[in-house]
Amino acid sequence: MRRPSDAEAKPAAEGRWLTIEEASRLLGVGQSTLRRWSDAGKIPVYRTAGGHRRFREADLLGLLRGDTRPRRRMSRKVLTDLSFATYQSETLSRVASRPWYAAYRPEHRAELRVLGRQLVELAFRLISRHEDRAQILASGRAIGSRYGELSAEASLSTIDAVEAFLAFREPVLLAIERFAEDEQIPARRVLRLLTEVNHFLDEVLLATVAAHNAVSSGASGSRGASARNGTTIPSASPGPSGRFAKE
Repeated sequence: MRRPSDAEAKPAAEGRWLTIEEASRLLGVGQSTLRRWSDAGKIPVYRTAGGHRRFREADLLGLLRGDTRPRRRMSRKVLTDLSFATYQSETLSRVASRPWYAAYRPEHRAELRVLGRQLVELAFRLISRHEDRAQILASGRAIGSRYGELSAEASLSTIDAVEAFLAFREPVLLAIERFAEDEQIPARRVLRLLTEVNHFLDEVLLATVAAHNAVSSGASGSRGASARNGTTIPSASPGPSGRFAKE
């Protein structure tokens, strides 16, 4: 049996049908955004026999008028989930081959995952404007200090510790950008949110570097002093809390 062509398979409903390229131009969004909207059921889509997406112009015009798509509230849970989904689907596969990633022991990674989720939630609490900003900054710096300690414990250089932090930072910013694009949040508000989150994460990064350098310098100083005195200092190992403790 002959398979119908795309033109023959197109529904006979009234109105003009657009390709994804035409629909993207009409809405002023990227094709990836339009795919996410259609996959999530936010906008009707028809697939041809050849698997191509077709959009009814009337549906798109209704979307532009705000007739069909309710906006989601920019909640911490939505942004946190989106950030971690981005990390798992895009970032992790890219960084898994980096030497610094392999340097973290399994217990390091387990603690970093917990700290990472706490930090993401803090970042999105900050932009909700209903929280104590000074307390959030203090909590973020404390997490940054622990990041630095864990990186030093894994024998990472300062550069590697910074790269590890930046790999985590990227999905947080992408979560805001993608949510804003999907929900058509005004550009001015998006810029303000990104600026606030970037400032917060800058503070966390500074705390990370400071703690990393302090631990690394302390360990180097102890080894240097013992060598000069002809004695041996036992190496540090993580204690029950995961921090350094003398063996």
